[in-house]
Amino acid sequence: MIEHYKKPSVKFVVNRGNFNKLMSVLSFQEENIITEEWKEKVKNMKDTLLRYSIPQKDENGEIAIIDIALFNNEASELIILLISAFDVLLKEEEDYTNKIKRQ
Repeated sequence: MIEHYKKPSVKFVVNRGNFNKLMSVLSFQEENIITEEWKEKVKNMKDTLLRYSIPQKDENGEIAIIDIALFNNEASELIILLISAFDVLLKEEEDYTNKIKRQ
């Protein structure tokens, strides 16, 4: 019997520096996030990124870019983790929900 596996639908490519920044933000979140539920989500996200990301090497044999593929729910969690990391750096100066076209 042939098994069919779902393929992640959210795909993006980052360079080595941005991949390291992404992982650094997740490490920061792992240390500083408050709820145990989200701490576990951060650990799972880091594991997913380290396990399934596909590095592409340059002509010198060094990792240059990384292909990342995530399922919709994983991509959603990653975005939430990234946005919430900015709580330390950024404060909302304007309520953009008032500018949403669909009110």
